[in-house]
Amino acid sequence: MTPIAPEPASAPQAENLSRRPQQAGPPPPGQRTQRDRLLDALIELASETGYQAVTITQLSSRAGVSSATFYELFEGKEDCLLAAYRALAARVYGDLQSAMAGGALSDVLPSALDGLLRSVRDEPDAARLLFIEALAGGPRLREEIKRQLGDFERQTEMFLDAQTPDSATLDLPAIAIVGAVRSIVARHLRTHSEDLLPALRDDMLAWMNAYAVEPGERRWSSGANARLPRRRYSEPVPPQLPRLPRGRHGLPASVVARSQRIRILHGTAEVMLAKGYAEATVADIVAAAGVARETFYQHFTDKQDAFLEAQQYPTQYILDTCVASYFSQEEWPARVWTGLKTLLELITQNPAESHLRLVECYAASPAAARRAEEITRSFTIFLEEGYRCRPEARSLPRLFSQTIAGAVFEVIQRAIARGDIGEVPRCLPQLSYLAIAPFTGPREAIRLLEEMRADPASG
Repeated sequence: MTPIAPEPASAPQAENLSRRPQQAGPPPPGQRTQRDRLLDALIELASETGYQAVTITQLSSRAGVSSATFYELFEGKEDCLLAAYRALAARVYGDLQSAMAGGALSDVLPSALDGLLRSVRDEPDAARLLFIEALAGGPRLREEIKRQLGDFERQTEMFLDAQTPDSATLDLPAIAIVGAVRSIVARHLRTHSEDLLPALRDDMLAWMNAYAVEPGERRWSSGANARLPRRRYSEPVPPQLPRLPRGRHGLPASVVARSQRIRILHGTAEVMLAKGYAEATVADIVAAAGVARETFYQHFTDKQDAFLEAQQYPTQYILDTCVASYFSQEEWPARVWTGLKTLLELITQNPAESHLRLVECYAASPAAARRAEEITRSFTIFLEEGYRCRPEARSLPRLFSQTIAGAVFEVIQRAIARGDIGEVPRCLPQLSYLAIAPFTGPREAIRLLEEMRADPASG
């Protein structure tokens, strides 16, 4: 089997994300339209302060136009973000799709990945809006992200399926490739280390190559066996939180405070699921929690403070529960299957908390988004044994753990974001495959997973 080899370092790079020419200074006056200048201003300001902190006044001032002109061109800040995202996404995904139109996988993949990573390095502000800040947008922006990614992933699946019978292909879902790349790129943008991205190309290609299959073999990870059978899941039952007795009750102050705090955290999650962070108010949270407004402010300073605590609150319980399940098995592949099964069940049983922790966090604040990424990276601890499961795995790049975590949580987050919580448990075989195949090899991973899938005690 011929792996998809990296190209020489001199391979031509793709155009920059924003396709703006490199200049020593600002463009000559009048060269760019007012609309263009506003989009550039949003890209710059979002990179400097985060999208949520950007105001119309700042945008107009940076672009050198009046606020009245801004509103002639855009309905509001969200509309401006949507326009900037559409322009960047259409160019980036369009270039990648064009590359796939007439080439073999062994030629296309190294060149496309190299071009993307170099573009992020050269245009970090534009990349930050595309990969990070756009996630802070509202429903319209989320729908556009869904559409753009969906189109790109469908084209990628067609490209992988269309490889000739005498050439290798990747038994790797397109959504997993997107998730892995996005997680690596986003982390480097957040830490201002995007200059290091091109040097990671070969390790990222090695990860993709780890899913390469013999010519003519079917792509198991995108087939029916990569999903558990569809079955009816019972609707999650909201937690029945005991209310404090009315009047004098003599309960210790600590018991009272703990009850109030937990009710507020659960109320925060329910409100975020129902209304989204931007539209949610402290009044909504107070009503959902069944506490007085002054009680809320005894525990939290504002809506964001309550959100961050609600995001962090179940972390230790989830980790402890997954670890217990993981170590209930003897062999590492079975441990991964069982640990993931427990995680997916916890997600399904707690849709509001899961939505808050893994989806709505991007609209809440940069701190909440960083915490979501930390949650994703915590999954890598369960992959450590993979590097010791066979001799060939010992020399694999450590970047594999990060790419796998990004791929796994992309699948999970996407299901939660579209409100299809019942689909999450069905992904168990596919997610387990993503986790173990690079270490065991795709063929052995499929054999093991087919056995576990057929075992009633494992399903």
